[in-house]
Amino acid sequence: MRLHATSWALVFARRLLMLMARRLLGAQQSDWARAMQAEVAAAGSEREALCFAWGCLWAALNHALAGARGGLAQVHHVGVLSCVVAVLAGCAYMHSAGAPGHYMWMNLLSMVFAVATFYLLPHWRLQADEGLRARLAFALGALMLVAAVGLASTEGPAWLRVGPVTLNLPWLLLPALLLASDVQPRSAARSWAMGGLLMACSTLALQADPVLLGLVAAVLAARAWRQRDMASALLALAASGMAACVTPSWQGPHALAFVDRVVHRGFNQSELVGLGLLLAQLMPLSIALQHRQARQHGLVWGLLVVLSLPGWLPSPLVGFAGSFIVGYVLSLMFLGNDFQLHPGAGHWPAVAPDSQVPPTWRRSGLT
Repeated sequence: MRLHATSWALVFARRLLMLMARRLLGAQQSDWARAMQAEVAAAGSEREALCFAWGCLWAALNHALAGARGGLAQVHHVGVLSCVVAVLAGCAYMHSAGAPGHYMWMNLLSMVFAVATFYLLPHWRLQADEGLRARLAFALGALMLVAAVGLASTEGPAWLRVGPVTLNLPWLLLPALLLASDVQPRSAARSWAMGGLLMACSTLALQADPVLLGLVAAVLAARAWRQRDMASALLALAASGMAACVTPSWQGPHALAFVDRVVHRGFNQSELVGLGLLLAQLMPLSIALQHRQARQHGLVWGLLVVLSLPGWLPSPLVGFAGSFIVGYVLSLMFLGNDFQLHPGAGHWPAVAPDSQVPPTWRRSGLT
């Protein structure tokens, strides 16, 4: 019975990946989509077909990103799609490994809520209005601080209970805050962004969380170097000092199955499962490789992935942590669309609209 369920999960995952690949390639690349589908159908086993389907989706994602020259709409689409793939891969792993059923349902519900909210809210206004992003950064920092002081649940100062759901506000809001606060040094809204960052650092110090304080310090240090901004450098030093002060009182979290070190546990189960989980966790970072405005986003989430490897944080997207799922999609809203202000600033390969050049992939599926 268990073997039948695992086989069904592999078939479902393979078909879903190929459906996404066909959507990304579109009608103009339908011939290559059919060729991919034929190769998948000719695979010797379901596991081999699933590996090749992963490679097809990676190639389709790269092809879609290469054509996204007119703004962030396509990049948003790819980012949301990558998040969905990562969450589904994590749910498939949890199902096959015998995780509690509510783990999968909570992750799936968090994903549906996050994606629906993303497409319903007017996130295009955030792309064009730097002042609005800075004020929202201030609001997010204030929400974190107020919740830590007076609204926290009995599970700890970082947790907030909303009905039957318990949210970790730093995991949910901090990535979006770091991206929303990325404004130009001479902007009139600069003080709003810095105020939000100060409140966020104060919140993390009250919660004695040196891991996320270190994350803030690293992101601000990179921003200070990029913008040659002294205020960001000073705030990075302050966050580092706070992290050093609270580290002696910090105790590492107890590792929980299906929450922490999910990729490591996947490799313990089998190399194929571990590799699939690793690719799924890295897929949402792919937009930062080819889109200049997404590099800060990739830095924030790349650091979160790195910090999750030793178990200091839950595994983002592939582990049981709905706050990270909603937080990832929320942070996509705060990518600034500088292409509207500086046309041609991005370094994109020229791709003709009617080009029939096939996306590249390898038969092994590890592209």
